[in-house]
Amino acid sequence: MCRFSCGLASRALALLLLFATTASGELIRIDIRRRQSFGTYERLIGRAYFAVDPASAANRGIADLSLAPRNAQGLVEFSGDVLFFRPTSPGRFNGTVFFEIVNRGRDQSLGLMSGAEQSDLAPEHWQLGDRFVLEHGFALAFLGWQFDVRPEQGLTFQTPVAPVQGSVRASYVATGGQDGPPAFALTYCASNTGQASAVLTFRSAIDGPSSVVSRKSWAFGPGGCSVQLPMGVKAGLYEVVYGAAGSPVAGLGLAAVRDFASYLRYGGADAALRIDRALSPRVIGFGYSQSGRFLRELVRDGFNEDEHGRAAFDGMMIASAGAGGGSFNHRFAMPGQAGNSVLSILRPVDVPPFADDGLLVRAKAAGVVPRIFYTFSSTEYWARAGSLTQTTDDGTADVPFAATSRLYFLSGTPHAGGPMPPARPANFRYSLNFADQRWALRALLLDLDAWIRAGVEPPPSRYPTVASGQLVRREDVHFPGVRSLPFPSYMPQVWPIDFGAAYEASRIITNEPPLIGRPYAVRVPQVDADGNDLGGIRLVEVAVPLGTYTGWNVSVPQLGDLHYLAGLAGSFEPFARTQARREKAGDARPSIAERYKSRAAYLERVAEAAQALVRERFLLADDLPAIMRRAEAMWKAIVD
Repeated sequence: MCRFSCGLASRALALLLLFATTASGELIRIDIRRRQSFGTYERLIGRAYFAVDPASAANRGIADLSLAPRNAQGLVEFSGDVLFFRPTSPGRFNGTVFFEIVNRGRDQSLGLMSGAEQSDLAPEHWQLGDRFVLEHGFALAFLGWQFDVRPEQGLTFQTPVAPVQGSVRASYVATGGQDGPPAFALTYCASNTGQASAVLTFRSAIDGPSSVVSRKSWAFGPGGCSVQLPMGVKAGLYEVVYGAAGSPVAGLGLAAVRDFASYLRYGGADAALRIDRALSPRVIGFGYSQSGRFLRELVRDGFNEDEHGRAAFDGMMIASAGAGGGSFNHRFAMPGQAGNSVLSILRPVDVPPFADDGLLVRAKAAGVVPRIFYTFSSTEYWARAGSLTQTTDDGTADVPFAATSRLYFLSGTPHAGGPMPPARPANFRYSLNFADQRWALRALLLDLDAWIRAGVEPPPSRYPTVASGQLVRREDVHFPGVRSLPFPSYMPQVWPIDFGAAYEASRIITNEPPLIGRPYAVRVPQVDADGNDLGGIRLVEVAVPLGTYTGWNVSVPQLGDLHYLAGLAGSFEPFARTQARREKAGDARPSIAERYKSRAAYLERVAEAAQALVRERFLLADDLPAIMRRAEAMWKAIVD
């Protein structure tokens, strides 16, 4: 589907880029649909058009690219939506483009760093919150890269479809107790709704035995685009393996991001998104969660090197990605799915190499290693196998990061933040963790830019390690006795996965479902007497706590047989107000009254903790007033 360029010739400004020859392939033009003044910036909305040579060594790792339709020059064409903010005055530009890899079509940084809230995902309506990135002089870029995003979901991407047939597996986690026969949608429609070879299975544990559901008791829905399950569905995992035809060349999303980043750096004076500056800009890629995993895969698979052998990104801020990549570049890819630990079952996501010593091999060989900041919330250790990025596979020893990388663990923060005042939705056992990453992410972005721009050494990595005793087995966590927040007796598992002999060479999965090995030894942070994580950057919520902040929660209904907790949510359990109340509640944690003589005493300690973090360059002095206002609001909501 064409979103911005069809039927818009009267409004579009088509600018051909002159910095490369057509024969080499890459970004070939940008159609600007709309220009709009945005204060000291100009907002541009349009579509970027690409063409790549399947024979180029830079593109040979793209699954099924050789099977894609080609133009008259023998190149494969594709395109993605563009949203770009550029400073109108050269003096406003700090020399760096902040290129966010959109997450399922939409932003993450604008909410995480600037407090923006999106109600309409058409790019004309994206909110920028307090405009932190723009106020600090960055140009701001977004590009659609995911083929299955619809226009109402954000920025779209159009890629050719390879004319192939094969087996596809779809998974459905049933919680039990459904009213009527349930159904679930398929990413790829079945090529024949009556295919007798399709198999539906059920199992109660991911690594347990499965049983075949009678073919007579289930059916494909209209058009083969859903599965209608039989009555009496049990809680557990249903999987269907069936035949489908036509696979989008999903890996071209990696090529699009690579070539757009390269264009931003090397495009020259006549580029459509030109920024008036004598020197080529620097480019920092930002990805959160799914899009952070996308950046891990991009650098792992050699896509930080463009077709001319140049580095696409100077730096990357890979936030809350954990150890994974994604289902981004294989036949019948499902890029929106996230991996085993959040019930996107056994996709090519949590696959090695996990640590820098393997992740950066191709970039080192090509001389295009970016400066990388990894950031983890507590949830990355609990639900995204984060420890595998820093330990041996058996979890017994630490593995160092590259000199060009840093890991910053934001202790006690959740992957997906809850509201403040704290609340407990009906589908969670405990109130949601509301600890805020915002202030640290803002400071770290400026630290990364200073490292790239001026060689200013960033703060040392801050994370728990095996050697320090702060990274341990779940069974060895010394969680305090809190009746209202019992420590979980299990956690999600991650396994070595065998997708078949052809997968490494061709990115074609022939084992469906795949074979799994012995689970990796995933580790989690040790905690203090309050149940709060050790070993990372303690932001004010955890440094001066009013309760326990965890990276885990429990879903309702509970899916313990699948070792599923609650996806990407954390928990918050406030301290009792007085000693008498905590003793009556069976709570081992000191009460509010035992910790703080008054609200003023609490705020004084918050100010001291925040100022210490400013000195360490993990917070910005300009953000201290807002941090103090939030601390006051927390006291009012939890204590008063």
